Amino acid sequence: MKAVTVVPGVPESLRLRDVNRPSPGRGQVLLRPVEVGVCGTDKEIIEGKYGKAPEGSQYLILGHEALAEVAELGQGVDNVGVGDLVVPTVRRPLDCDLPVDFCPVGHYLEHGIWGLHGHAAEYSVTDAQYLVRVPKELADVAVLTEPLSVVEKGIDMAFRIGQARFDWKPRNALILGAGPVGLLATMVLRLMGLNTTTVATRPPESLKARLVRDIGGKYVDATIEQVTGEFDIVVEATGSWKVAMDSVRNLAPNGVYVLLGVYPSGGSMQGVGDLMTQLVLNNRVIVGSVNAGLKHFELTLEHMRQARSQFGDWLSKLITKRVTLDNYQEAYSWTHDDIKTVLEIRTS
Repeated sequence: MKAVTVVPGVPESLRLRDVNRPSPGRGQVLLRPVEVGVCGTDKEIIEGKYGKAPEGSQYLILGHEALAEVAELGQGVDNVGVGDLVVPTVRRPLDCDLPVDFCPVGHYLEHGIWGLHGHAAEYSVTDAQYLVRVPKELADVAVLTEPLSVVEKGIDMAFRIGQARFDWKPRNALILGAGPVGLLATMVLRLMGLNTTTVATRPPESLKARLVRDIGGKYVDATIEQVTGEFDIVVEATGSWKVAMDSVRNLAPNGVYVLLGVYPSGGSMQGVGDLMTQLVLNNRVIVGSVNAGLKHFELTLEHMRQARSQFGDWLSKLITKRVTLDNYQEAYSWTHDDIKTVLEIRTS
C-alpha cells in the first residue's frame, strides 16, 4: 500500500513509500482513511524539528487528523462496525493512569507524530476504544474534528476555571490568528453567544476576514501592538511567543487566557515581572491545550451540527485545498492564504 512518510530528524525526507498493509490486533481496527488534514505539526516533522518513528521502523507515516472508514475488526471489538465512518483520537497512554490527553510528556504515543504510524496511508490501524463515530451528514467536514477538539478543550477549560471561582459570565473574546485554529475558536465562541474579535494580518477583503464576519464576528487587520481593549477570554492561535506575551495585557480582570499552540524556544523575558504581577493582582488565569480526548471530540461533533444549522456551509469553506495521494507533495506546501489543506486518500 502507499503511505506518506518521513524519516524523523532528517529534513525534507518526505516521500511516498510502498509499505506493508497492517493487520489489527486484539482491540484494534483496520481503517481505510478517507481524508487526512495537514497542519503545522506536520511541517515541523518534515523540517526535521520533531517526530519519532515507531520502534523498529526507520520511518514515520504522517497523518494525525483523519476521517476513516472501518475496514476490519480485530478480536474483541464491539463498539464500531465495518463500514462505520470514524475519527481516531491522536494519543495513546504509556504508563499513565490519567485521561490520555492529560498524560505528561514521555508518557504517551501519538499517531503520525511520536512513536505511532499515522493515517496518511491507504490503510492504518488504531485502538477501537479511541474512535469517535461520525454521522454521515458531517462527513464532508469531519476531517476538521481533531483540530476543533483542541479548541473545544481549551475553551471548555477556560469556562470551567472561570466558573469555579464565581458565577463567571464572559461576554467578550479576543482570538489571535485567523488560521484554522483561530477560525474554529471564533466559531465555537460565536456559537456560545460571545462577542468575538479576531485579529490577524490579512487584509479585510481576504477570505479569512470574510469568514469571521460571516458568523457575526469582528475582524481586525492589525498587529497585537495595535489592539486595544480588554477581553474576558483571549485565545492565542498564532504560535508566536511575542504575540502571546504582548496580548496578556488585553485580558480583563478575572479573565482566562487560552494558549492553543506550541511555541518556539527563545524570546525576551523583559517585562515578565510586571506581566506576572498583573496576572496575580487581577486574578487572571492562563491555560493551554494542544491535545484532546474522547469527550471533546464528541463535543466537537455537536458543535459541528450546530454550526451547520446556524452558519450553513461555513465549515466547509475552511478547507481551501484538496490534494490526491498521488500528488501528495502539494499538500505539504503552505501559503499565507491557505486555511486547511486536506489530503484525499480515497477518492471513490
